[in-house]
Amino acid sequence: MDNASAVITRTAGTSRRANRSERSYTLRYHTTAGGGRIDMPENMVDWLYGLQHFGIKLGLDNIQALLDVLDRPERNYRTVHIAGTNGKGSVAAMLDAMLAAAGKRSGLFTSPHLVRPNERIRLLGTDIDDRELNRRLAAMRDIIEAARVDGTLAAHPSFFEVITATALEAFRQHKMDVAVLEVGLGGRLDATNAVAADVGVVVSIGLDHVKTLGPTIEKIAAEKAGIVKPGMRVISGVVQAEARRVLRDACERAGAECIDARERFALELGDAKEFTLRGKHGTYSDLRVALLGPHQIDNARVAVAAFELVMECFGEAAHEDTVREGLARVRWAGRLQWIDRGAGQPRMLLDGAHNPAGIRCIAEHLNDQPLGDDAVLLFGATSGKPLDELLKPLAAHCRTVVVGRPPVECGLDPQEVAAAAKPFFERVEAAPDTAEALSLATAIAGDGGTIFVTGSLYLVGEVLGLLEHRQVPGPVAM
Repeated sequence: MDNASAVITRTAGTSRRANRSERSYTLRYHTTAGGGRIDMPENMVDWLYGLQHFGIKLGLDNIQALLDVLDRPERNYRTVHIAGTNGKGSVAAMLDAMLAAAGKRSGLFTSPHLVRPNERIRLLGTDIDDRELNRRLAAMRDIIEAARVDGTLAAHPSFFEVITATALEAFRQHKMDVAVLEVGLGGRLDATNAVAADVGVVVSIGLDHVKTLGPTIEKIAAEKAGIVKPGMRVISGVVQAEARRVLRDACERAGAECIDARERFALELGDAKEFTLRGKHGTYSDLRVALLGPHQIDNARVAVAAFELVMECFGEAAHEDTVREGLARVRWAGRLQWIDRGAGQPRMLLDGAHNPAGIRCIAEHLNDQPLGDDAVLLFGATSGKPLDELLKPLAAHCRTVVVGRPPVECGLDPQEVAAAAKPFFERVEAAPDTAEALSLATAIAGDGGTIFVTGSLYLVGEVLGLLEHRQVPGPVAM
């Protein structure tokens, strides 16, 4: 490193029986040749990305041990744990926005990110900034290394375990009243399940990640229901009878309360996409969600039900104005997100739908809000997806598809996807990477045209990164 040397100072107990409260750590930093200190440590996002070689660890022993080392930061605030095949990120964002409108100090943890990992940790409505993320990751690295030396941690935490613990610690340091945690994968063995949440939410159940979670609705529901804890109050947005039964049984075994959002609120649709939720605990009228798509109204019902329960944890009631404000202000990138690229460029619609249920929701929205005859589909998918079920509904809205490769190891070969697309589209093109796919789609759509990007959150993330015209960290499949 030019004119700088890396230094580290650490004081830490070397015995497994050392009192954790007596451990102290100082961050790695750099000194210049003249002896001055640079506050920023080396780029810790590179270190974080390097942890991908540990893979995805499904299990709680390691994250529990790491949270013990940190003295259980999640016990300093209320927590909401949100699982589901589709909609969990939207519900989490809605809940975070309503809590902010209610004057609560709220932290939001979601995954995956689209462009940069800062998106995963939202503090008081704002993504954690680069400086703070760097500093917190440097502190986490030092803590992990010391814990590995003294034997407290049997194995090095994975990317997802590290970012989860970093978020929980950041929420403690910012003195949050409440943290909203989105499950990464499944629920039962996900790192976020190390937290004993006050309120649980299962938004939906569908067939996705079947190699990991199981090939049936019942098996996937059982994995999602793994977030249920004794005494927890659980909001359900699940529609399938077999999945509802699995969730109710899990709640009964744990002594938890299962509350169906559809039973808690009657939904009344009004004009101009406004709606009303009527329940015995309150009526919320003239609501409008900032997120596009009719499915977001169903998600809003689940989010408002969860919001009521969280406010009850504080001994407070949910207010209509607060609900209305939160839903109107919610932001959630990469979900039916329109981008105007300026004069001479086609406009773009991006959505991270990546399973049949998600694609059906998007297709329903496009039935009401058509893209136009010359819209070009920019599509990519990851391994294990039922390509016919993803592509066929989209062919009703785009005659041309350009296939790219999501920038993750499990991204499917564009030629394989293109072959699956040929029975459904008039024109099929394939490009070796996302940059070339975007360039080709732009040329085909032309000035005044439309490009619709979908099939993978990782594809959407890389497109968003390309539109920034500068180097960005990019998506991570964990």
